[in-house]
Amino acid sequence: MGLGLAFRPGEDFYVGDERFTVTKVDTPQSFTIRRDRDGCEFPLIDDGQGVEIAPSVVVRVGIRGQGNLARVDFTAPRSVAIIRGKNYQASPGGSN
Repeated sequence: MGLGLAFRPGEDFYVGDERFTVTKVDTPQSFTIRRDRDGCEFPLIDDGQGVEIAPSVVVRVGIRGQGNLARVDFTAPRSVAIIRGKNYQASPGGSN
């Protein structure tokens, strides 16, 4: 079972200690995620295909997106932490 989260443009999340930002939401079924470390962009569209954004971490367009929200479904090993940016920064292990 995966994890589904919704993001507005400009909101971020962490995969482990790696920061990603949702940079653009064209529609709930079409949006772009940027890896902050190197600026690599991952455009996502609702075609059923997943994109590997980190080792063993795949993202897909989720269901029930609405308005300017990007619904992101994550598939990752249980050992990989996926945390919203605001929660990462508030956690004891968060460095930002």
